[in-house]
Amino acid sequence: MSLSFALNRTCAPQLALPEFIALATRVGVSAVEIRNDIEGREFHDGTPAAEVRARLTEAGLAVASVNALQRFNEWTPERAREAEAIIAYAAALGAPGVVLCPVHNEDHGWSEAEAERNLREGLRQLRPILQAHGVTGYVEPLGMKGSTMKRQEMAVGAVGDIDGWDTYRLCYDTFQFFRCGDTRLFPERIGLAHMSGIARFDLGPGELTEPDRGLIFVGDRVGNVAQLRALQAAGYRGFVSMEPFSPEVQHDPRLPQHLRASLDYVATLLSPA
Repeated sequence: MSLSFALNRTCAPQLALPEFIALATRVGVSAVEIRNDIEGREFHDGTPAAEVRARLTEAGLAVASVNALQRFNEWTPERAREAEAIIAYAAALGAPGVVLCPVHNEDHGWSEAEAERNLREGLRQLRPILQAHGVTGYVEPLGMKGSTMKRQEMAVGAVGDIDGWDTYRLCYDTFQFFRCGDTRLFPERIGLAHMSGIARFDLGPGELTEPDRGLIFVGDRVGNVAQLRALQAAGYRGFVSMEPFSPEVQHDPRLPQHLRASLDYVATLLSPA
């Protein structure tokens, strides 16, 4: 298949780390994404990165990323401290990168020019922190209303302008790509991919929100398989991480079976005929 599946912590944020690791091994993924924004779980609860790393290594799992530094394009002294803590944790964990998410609220008040300027400033300020720890920044465009960086092209332009491709890669999210109607692929710039499915048909793409994101089966509106086939054909060979936010998925009593079925469904359709 040439793509490697990973499991984002959003699949089961209610599980303690050992149970999440057991879930990941049971469904057959090769890596996980650790999150820094789940109360009472690793990072937030103070679990040392060395302990998390040891548990994952024992289970034969790699770390796809630490997800995420929020509002990275709104640079402040507080953001600098937050970035240092998250990136240092990622380095100790052995994570290759940290996902970077932009400001996304409808009352941000930025003009287009301000959004472009703030994006470049955040990337410039983050670069030496990432470099000092040997960690890549996975810049993730978000397609919702109020996002200050919706499309892949905007991220690519900004990283290019600061000559930052030694430090940055894109985080490509199939749902975000679908939600904002993006059309341009930059596979040579992608370091990590996220996937999730949409089953509801009563809302337009721009009206969908994170809790609508589920597993991927027949009838998926996002077109995950087509998007991932395009990435494959263009040469992408990295992790593709399942990232649902649906409470129904997270609290599904048959989550292991349904998650494995979804991963198998995608893998089968991505395999050469």
